[in-house]
Amino acid sequence: MDLYKIISIKQWEDSQKTAYLVLGPMDQEFIHLAEEGNYKRIGEKFFKGQEVIVLLIDSSKLEGRLVKEANPGGTNKYYHLYDGRIPIAAVKRTLHDKFS
Repeated sequence: MDLYKIISIKQWEDSQKTAYLVLGPMDQEFIHLAEEGNYKRIGEKFFKGQEVIVLLIDSSKLEGRLVKEANPGGTNKYYHLYDGRIPIAAVKRTLHDKFS
């Protein structure tokens, strides 16, 4: 299954120097991932006006425990990666985008 991860251009550049994605404070407790049907909405909500990199991730290569669950107080379910990391080798494709 393919999932999406939105990161800053700086995070992507920093990730090129290591075997794993460099992530920010929002992904400390768990890593937020999106499905094809909701990554654009998530990008517009959290990255509006920012130039970002959207990564297509092969979920079979993730390290950790992948769980689809609702955020506290919500009903929509999203994928979260607990106790894990995203290897650069899991990235299938990158897209430079800017959410409006």
